[in-house]
Parts: sequence; structure tokens; C-alpha cells
Amino acid sequence: TESSVKTATVVIVADLSQPDELFVGVSYWLERLRLRMQDIDKVFKSKEATARLMDQLKERSAKRFGEKHPDNLKDGKEGTWGRGMIKHTGVNVIIVATKWDLFAKKDPELKKVMGRCLRFLAHMNGASLLYCGQGEKMLVDKFRAILSHYLFKAPAVKTKETNHLKPLVVPAGSDSLEDIGLPPVLDKSAMEKATTPLDLWKGVYEGYFCKNGVSPELPTGPATLAEFDPDRKFEEKAVDSALYQKELDLELHRDSTKRDLLEERRDARAGAPKVVRRVSAAPPKSTAPP
Repeated sequence: TESSVKTATVVIVADLSQPDELFVGVSYWLERLRLRMQDIDKVFKSKEATARLMDQLKERSAKRFGEKHPDNLKDGKEGTWGRGMIKHTGVNVIIVATKWDLFAKKDPELKKVMGRCLRFLAHMNGASLLYCGQGEKMLVDKFRAILSHYLFKAPAVKTKETNHLKPLVVPAGSDSLEDIGLPPVLDKSAMEKATTPLDLWKGVYEGYFCKNGVSPELPTGPATLAEFDPDRKFEEKAVDSALYQKELDLELHRDSTKRDLLEERRDARAGAPKVVRRVSAAPPKSTAPP
């Protein structure tokens, strides 16, 4: 709706402990988001009152970068690397790369490439980037602060950390392609195959993190969820039991309500005085199935 899209905030969570899937996974969800926003834009444009809403939201996102940001200008200097390359979605986006505590043990060169690739993805989509890890309270506080800024108009986060040896904190609009730098191309073939800057960065990423230099195909959709736990090793018995009991209570309540309603209709047809019925106590708990 018009009101919900104005305050929408999308959080994309990436797992640093599985780097082979990370770049393609974040790219996938960014593209899904962009396609969804295009569909919403078509609906808005069909009504005169909301015809320019999506353009206004993109303009709002662009303002976070500042009027003089070189990557944000459509009429920037000819030949500038970031000239008009940022593609704002119109909604707030935060990319959260988790398990920094594990990835921090990796080789510094890998951390440098990871950081630059994620900064590129976030920056080119007008998104904020944040690393999180176990025991990193400061990073959790920064995440909350960014959310509060988007959702409740709290002050913007001024902290910026781009040192790849440390957990990154890069609020939307604080980075630039000049600071990120050009991708460290491993070979000429990767450069020849690339048709866009995204392809070039993807090729670099795959050369460092993916087996045989190719990103794996990611399973998506509800039908694939069972593949992650085929042996049901991660069941929560307490949760399953409570859910079963609630579902049973709800079914019994529906049956009781239906029965009372039928009796009231029958009494009304017979001309009997209306009887005030008390709600019966909750049925005794049943044992959930194994």
C-alpha cells in the first residue's frame, strides 16, 4: 500500500561463513526486490494520486547521498567511474553480513576482497552495509540505530568503518566508488566476459571464493525448505507440542461455538426464552503426538 511502502525497510542477511553462496545470494534478493518494486510502481502509476510516488521515494533515497555525491549524479563528468550508476530501489535496504567472528580468522586478502565486493553491492543499490558477529554488542547497537533512523526518524548513524580488518559499518550514502576502488581483476578473460560492472565484481568474487570460479545455484522457494533438514534433526519439541495444543484448543473452541449457535437457532425457532450460556473452561491438555 501507499503508506506501507513509504516506511518499508528490507534486511538482507548474508552468511560470511558460507562465502561461496554469499555474493550470488545477496544479488538474487536485491534483484527480487527491484522486480517487486517495479510491479508496485505499475500499480501506483495506474492511479493519478500515486503516479509519481515511486519516483518520489527514489528521490528521497538519493537525498541521503547528498546533492554533490559523484555516484549519484546523472549528469556527472564524462568518464567518471561512478557516473549515475547508483540504482535506488525506493525503499530502505540493509545488508547484514553475519558471523564476522568466524570470518575474521580468514586471510587478510580474502577479507579485503569480501569487504570491497559487499561495499560495491550495497553502494550501487543505495543500501547500508553492516557486519555482525557473536559477542559484538557494538555492531548490534549500530544495526538498531540504522533501523531506528529508517523506521522512527532517529538521527542518522555517522559511524563509518571500511577497514577490511575490522567489521564494516557503512551507512547508505557514506561510501563512494572512488573509495571502493576498481575490482582486482585476476585475469583478462574475466574482464572480457563482463558486460557490466556487476559482472566484473562477480567474476572477481567467484575467483576468490567459489569452487572452479563459479557460484553455486541457490535453492529457493518453500518446496526446497525440507532439503535443509531432511532427517528432522533440528525439531523443537517444546514448540511443536505447544503449537499442537493451541491448534487443538482452537478446534475445540470452534466446535463448541458452532454447537452453541445451532442450539440458539433451534431455541429461537421453538420460541424458547434466550439462555445466556457461559463459556466453558479450557479443555484439559492433550498429549501431543510423538
